[in-house]
Amino acid sequence: MSDSNVKVFLSLCSSEQFVLRNELSSVLQRAGMQVTLADEYFKEEGNLLSATSQLTDSDCSVHIIFPQYSPLTSTGASIAKMQFQAAKAHLAANPDFKIFVWLPPSTDILNIEAAQLNFINEVKNNISKNMVFSNAVSAIQLVDDIRSLMETKEVVSFELNSTDIFLMSNQLDENEANEIIDMLSDIVPVEKLNVVQDSDTDYSEFCKQQISKSKLAVIYFKESGEWALPFAQQVWKKIGGATTHTPILLIGDTDPQRNMGKKFMAPKVISLIIEGTLIPLEIKVQYDRVTSKFA
Repeated sequence: MSDSNVKVFLSLCSSEQFVLRNELSSVLQRAGMQVTLADEYFKEEGNLLSATSQLTDSDCSVHIIFPQYSPLTSTGASIAKMQFQAAKAHLAANPDFKIFVWLPPSTDILNIEAAQLNFINEVKNNISKNMVFSNAVSAIQLVDDIRSLMETKEVVSFELNSTDIFLMSNQLDENEANEIIDMLSDIVPVEKLNVVQDSDTDYSEFCKQQISKSKLAVIYFKESGEWALPFAQQVWKKIGGATTHTPILLIGDTDPQRNMGKKFMAPKVISLIIEGTLIPLEIKVQYDRVTSKFA
């Protein structure tokens, strides 16, 4: 979804805060998003149903939290709370919808109205999927966060083979990685990935798809230690972290010495630094441990 296609519902606020809301609206529009400003529709509870059409036509809603519990309806209900509840109801029926709640750092929590503080705590304690509570320091930072979360990329489907071991390495270690693969391939099926700098390949998505077809994922490094650790962390998050079905073996060579501290400790991750000639054997040992659990 491009920025120009993102439709944002911007909640109503008290008259004291129109300046900040208008600033946020302006930044959203400069970022190419379409903004719908909640206005008279929320002045009475009886008009709440008609207001939901504004939410229905939007991709996300933004709710700014202020110290004031106002504006209020004629019966004393908080319009901000009504808008938030309407957005939550819309999210429940439309899982692709997103809700952003912004508590600007400039908000004076010490002097906030008690009823509004209760509302803020209620929101913070009930954050769920596709809801974001933000303390962004400015409207510009908030909009940047909104843009990144609303952006959708077309997922490329790679033609991949099911395998026992999927070995990933950096182009700096291509020769050593190929030697390891040659030794392993005589024993178990192996698929490889050589990560090339500045390539257009979406390596994160490629790894996610190949790992789902593999019994053990291996990230090998020798000269590329500075690349391997953040790459392993990125891949681990991409495949679901602790919920992944395929464990990751991050394995590095003791030569050079600077590799000794390159370890990533996390659930479903095995992190080892061992002598280079033993690496193929160690990969086979870890593979046998993984497969024995399913035997």
